[in-house]
Amino acid sequence: MLNCLRVICVPSIKFIVLAVLMAPCLMTAAHAQQQSFTWEEIRDKFLDTNPTLRAQAQSIESSRASETTAGLRPNPQFQNDTTSATLGIYQEFEIAGKRPVRLESARLATSISQTDFADTRRTLLFTLRQAFVAALLAKSDLDFANQNLANYQEVIDLNKLMLEQGAISRADFLKIELQMLQFQSDIEDSTLTLRTAKGALRALAGPSNLPVEFDIKGALQAVPLDKSLSELEQMALLNRPDLRSAETGRQKAFTDLHLAKANRWPDPTIGTSFVHSGNEIGGPGWFEPFYPKDKTSNAMGLGVSIPIPIFNRNQGEVARARSEQRRADFLAQAVRNQVLQDVETAHASLESSRERVRLYEQTYLSYAKESLDIEEFSFRNGAASILDFLDAERTYRMTQLAYRQQLGIYLTNLAQLEAAVGAPIIP
Repeated sequence: MLNCLRVICVPSIKFIVLAVLMAPCLMTAAHAQQQSFTWEEIRDKFLDTNPTLRAQAQSIESSRASETTAGLRPNPQFQNDTTSATLGIYQEFEIAGKRPVRLESARLATSISQTDFADTRRTLLFTLRQAFVAALLAKSDLDFANQNLANYQEVIDLNKLMLEQGAISRADFLKIELQMLQFQSDIEDSTLTLRTAKGALRALAGPSNLPVEFDIKGALQAVPLDKSLSELEQMALLNRPDLRSAETGRQKAFTDLHLAKANRWPDPTIGTSFVHSGNEIGGPGWFEPFYPKDKTSNAMGLGVSIPIPIFNRNQGEVARARSEQRRADFLAQAVRNQVLQDVETAHASLESSRERVRLYEQTYLSYAKESLDIEEFSFRNGAASILDFLDAERTYRMTQLAYRQQLGIYLTNLAQLEAAVGAPIIP
């Protein structure tokens, strides 16, 4: 580090060279100071603070409050009529099981809000995982670009010695040196891509959860999947929260139909009253402020009030609830079909990307490296042209970048399949 920071008085051209040599040291020091985060750490921070999830959680609390409202009984009524000194207390009684059915409907609504919350969490986590994989891929590309630059610098140093010994021409050496521009451009492009990917990841995770300058930890590799399509489909049918919401919605629609039928029966109101009359207040006969001036009498009795369901038998609500029940059945079937389609599509995409990764790992990576070694050896021994060597170098570089791209696609497809299943599928 001291060598990197040594300051000496040199001409301007040497100062530029020194700055170039210092840059990797400074970048390494800055990189070491960055805090690194794994996927699990970013995910946990996201789940704790994401405002969309916190807003969705309030709908669960609202539904629970609706349960309290649904379980309340009617309040008693107090009646008073001063013209006859009447005092009465009346109570409405719900019949036909209205309150239990109404409470069950409210509980099912709470269950739907909970699974809706889980579904929102599922989709948001998939979006966050995509951004993490993109940042992981960009980091891998930048590491590969730095490695390429270092390796190619050794090639230039070796060919410089060959130039000094007269083994290659000045024109061939310049062609080799000009290729350095491509590797330097790769570093700049990869750096920009990584900063963009990390910026998108920080915006999704929450600016308060990640510092402006941070690093990520993780392996860009194809994790094998040992579950068959049928197993994944069964897992999805059990775990997908949107399907559970649809199935609960079907139960709620049936309960609402039951409630609508129960509401056809009017609730009776039963009570008791006390009536007092008599001439107990003095004054002229025309002044009767509370009750008529007559003989004193007291009476007490019971009363029942109940509407007669002749015209209104809640026909409209029953018909609407029956239609909503059929609609809920169709929606549940549609969601179930969509879940199976999501799993099948995501599984096919994962299998396709896994096959491509396998081809690179078992065939093309070794072929590209072997071709580069052969052309480099042949060029040094005069059996190949500089163009052949540079073409092999470009082929190797493009093969490595394409391989890393396929790894990123594989991890994204794996996250898509996990979202389609609605549960973790990799231990």
